Amino acid sequence: MNGTHLVTFHIGPVQDFIATARRSHDLWYGSWLLSELAKTAALEVVRYNGDDPSCLIFPAPEGDSLEQLKSFDFSATNKVVAVVSCNPVELGNAIKKSVHRRLDELSGVVFGNIKGFEPEVAVQQVKDFIEFFWASYPLNGNYKQARDFAEAVLSARKATRDFTQVAWGSSAPKCSLDGCRESVIAENVYNRMNDSMLYKSYRVQRGEYLCGVCLLKRHGKRESEKYFYSTSHVAALPLLERLTEQHRPLVKEYFGKLKELGIPPGDLETVRPPHPVFGPHDGHLLYEERFREFFFEEKEKVLPARKALREFLKKAFGGKKPLPYYALLLADGDHMGKVIDAQKTLEKHRELSLIQSGFALEARRIVKENKGSLVYSGGDDVLALVPLHKVLDCACRLSKTFRERLAGFKGEDGGKETAPTLSVGIAVAHHLEPLSDVLELARRAEKAAKSVPGKDALAVTLSKRSGSERTVKGTWGDLDRQLKWLVNLHRNEEVPDGAAYELHDLARRLETRDEELKGTLQEAACAEAKRILRRKRTRRGTERIAQEVLTGLESLLGGDKFSFEKLRQLADGLIIAREFAAAMELAVAPLFPVSTGEVVKK
Repeated sequence: MNGTHLVTFHIGPVQDFIATARRSHDLWYGSWLLSELAKTAALEVVRYNGDDPSCLIFPAPEGDSLEQLKSFDFSATNKVVAVVSCNPVELGNAIKKSVHRRLDELSGVVFGNIKGFEPEVAVQQVKDFIEFFWASYPLNGNYKQARDFAEAVLSARKATRDFTQVAWGSSAPKCSLDGCRESVIAENVYNRMNDSMLYKSYRVQRGEYLCGVCLLKRHGKRESEKYFYSTSHVAALPLLERLTEQHRPLVKEYFGKLKELGIPPGDLETVRPPHPVFGPHDGHLLYEERFREFFFEEKEKVLPARKALREFLKKAFGGKKPLPYYALLLADGDHMGKVIDAQKTLEKHRELSLIQSGFALEARRIVKENKGSLVYSGGDDVLALVPLHKVLDCACRLSKTFRERLAGFKGEDGGKETAPTLSVGIAVAHHLEPLSDVLELARRAEKAAKSVPGKDALAVTLSKRSGSERTVKGTWGDLDRQLKWLVNLHRNEEVPDGAAYELHDLARRLETRDEELKGTLQEAACAEAKRILRRKRTRRGTERIAQEVLTGLESLLGGDKFSFEKLRQLADGLIIAREFAAAMELAVAPLFPVSTGEVVKK
């Protein structure tokens, strides 16, 4: 197997591994772990090819910089593509060993700090969970042909499952997160430890079992970073925006009381970088329902802690409480397969990879500037927790940046030229919902965005504990402006809350599949929807909806092209915008720079 080969490597599993996350820390560390293993594979490719980073096609660090490839901020997807002059079989074996060695290093550090579990079983489970596949094809001067063949072989290999007997099977309870591997925390641990000890020793609640892989994710640390924002902290960020220097004594007083009640400083100070006033304290300490996690066996201390919190909220915020909702943002590039296929040469594909790597780094900055917490950013995908008052701006900036950075690349779809765009799904969920459920909600939102013709779309799904899911979707430039306008209406009290629910109920009652009745009922629904809007009063029942606002709302119903889908979209858009408006009002954020004229359909 002499000569030059194109090789492509896959490291997984991805979706199932990431989805098994109950806490934000599980998701954060699991995503980083896969990236770290992919970077290890890429570095081994470089080492095997004379320490020349130019052999890498994807990922591609700027200026062939090994330092950038090794850096903490550089993210790598689970796929590595390279052109090599060494023996692909020897390279594949070397990478597999290197990946497992890196995995052993990371798990060894974590497991070495935990006592009272089955380390041999945990290590074997971690070793067995990794998927490593590779394929190669001789370059022979035709890069596209080599890439197509290598990708086809890799796909076939990934579809061929390895059915090997596990070495760690037992009668122990199954892991609560993945449901397939056995727990490595012995049963007698749950019998001899109280709830507080279980949480401090293993970060589990009673009845929650973890396999070796999930124990690694629960306790893993990203090098110097030990903790990740909790979902509660992200939900609390709009309220924390109100804190100023004059509130510092109140913050100090509040946390002094919590320490007196017995919460260790190590459990209080977990946020990096610290808030300018709130310090390194996680926002979950602003929710009364979270105190049970600190006083498992001392329930008599829960009431004093709640009293201290109420006093702090009253003094610092006039009694205002943090909102219970946050956003999980999931973005993915459109037409990327077509665009990659259109790159006929190694040089063009590598140029595309460089642009994607640059976007991944910029996405990190965009999320941070919008108060969010980045889980990962790959070449064309992003996952982040973002507070409600910033998520629309964050999504807009990500979409615009992606489109601008990749504007020079084109693909072909059905005979038409296509350019890369970014579709974004936003899930708005309660901070106490299991993260695996919220991640699935975000995936459904992203799928809804991807279903918009031509894509380049946004979809937002709201899941409230007291109601059903509501989703709106549309293209960038339309839906984002509409939502921002509706947010402004709520904040200015120019539209009543009840209008949305009446419109939604109207659609539910009159929508039909009977084609003979459909036209008549649509006409009746259109007239009734306009009547509902015109009789509604704003500003606590003192004023009618302004004519300019009515014109805008009726425009969103479609005018002569009215449909039940547009009626539901307006109703759900008003309900979703209300949540964003509440967060922005709490954060004392400025209104969106959107006018009625920008959303009125001509």
